[in-house]
Amino acid sequence: MKSYTIFQQADEETINDILDWMRNQERGVYRAAVRELAALKKLRPQFVQQKPVADQLAWLQKMLSWKPAGDIADHLLQVWLLRKHEPMLVDFINTLGIEHNGHGVVDDLPTVLDPEKLGLAVDQLFEKYPAGVASTYLQMFQNQTPEGWEALDYVLQNDPRITVR
Repeated sequence: MKSYTIFQQADEETINDILDWMRNQERGVYRAAVRELAALKKLRPQFVQQKPVADQLAWLQKMLSWKPAGDIADHLLQVWLLRKHEPMLVDFINTLGIEHNGHGVVDDLPTVLDPEKLGLAVDQLFEKYPAGVASTYLQMFQNQTPEGWEALDYVLQNDPRITVR
């Protein structure tokens, strides 16, 4: 699933969490995203920045749901996951037995995921984290290789806890 599709399909609470966190914690990334998204629509960033916060966030969600904004959506989701949800990433890849740098960044991804370990890792995600956050992470993790993983694809298609399809 592409990042812009995640912004189309994720629940409102998750989207608001992403955008509000970016606005308050990663102001430089947020401003750059506003600038780039405004440029896609041939608008000045001030046009967006002068809107009330709720209107800004609604405009951003609409823009991030647009296919031409896919790279920007991808970057925002990666920053949000790596900086805000690092413990979740680390828990997941530790359970899968994947080596990483201690902060959830992986150099060599396996070609196959062990279905048993994956099931345990997915169960742990949904026990510890909101469904929208866990679902978004699983979709983004699946994007880490060109074809994804068959076992994870099965989970994404069939697990009733997945909120982003």
